[in-house]
Amino acid sequence: MADPQSTVTETTFRSQSTTDGAPGYRERAGQRVTILGPVDPDEDVIDLEEEDVSPIYRVRFDDGVETEAFADELDPPPGTDPRDL
Repeated sequence: MADPQSTVTETTFRSQSTTDGAPGYRERAGQRVTILGPVDPDEDVIDLEEEDVSPIYRVRFDDGVETEAFADELDPPPGTDPRDL
């Protein structure tokens, strides 16, 4: 695994939502986001123990809007070493 200091912190949002607006932001697909960090599994975003889901991250769009995104909605995904791109 790459050193956290050298991993991707800015990436492209790839919404898988079927509706516009929060929380899926389909209309924002293709926009750049800054990864703020992983969502604490104890937060009430989704029951990770009952769902087979990828990790969830808090992200911020360039206009300041923040939301959660699944790892598979981010391209490249968190943890990617920029030297591997």
